[in-house]
Amino acid sequence: MDEDPEVRRIMDEKMKAFLDRRLAEDPRDDEPNGVIDVSDSDFAERILRASVPAVVDFWASWCGPCIDMEPVFLRVAARHKEKMVFGRLNVDANRATAMAHFVRSIPTMVIFQDGEEKGRVVGRVSEQELETAIMPYISG
Repeated sequence: MDEDPEVRRIMDEKMKAFLDRRLAEDPRDDEPNGVIDVSDSDFAERILRASVPAVVDFWASWCGPCIDMEPVFLRVAARHKEKMVFGRLNVDANRATAMAHFVRSIPTMVIFQDGEEKGRVVGRVSEQELETAIMPYISG
């Protein structure tokens, strides 16, 4: 079944308006809040070779639970950015890394330490659940 271009245009406009509202509520300045955007090209350097543990939020712009998780991830990152690397990877733009780490559902947050996966949280979770998952790996 072919997609109606007018329906697609309306859906895209609605999604953009929704995202604009969400981002206005939770402004995101890449570095100040402790979250970095990572990609296929810099994932190994910024995450796997990090001198401290890292947690990566694998997400996509069309994913409702991913959009809901972003402010949770940002708040946790703001509290622990000195002790852990917090990264976000868009799976649509960076399929190779998502596939290499067997990300099958999003949102998925994967915890890395010394270049190895140590844990993962799949789906929309509370701040407390995310904190509980990362606490064993936070240095200091």
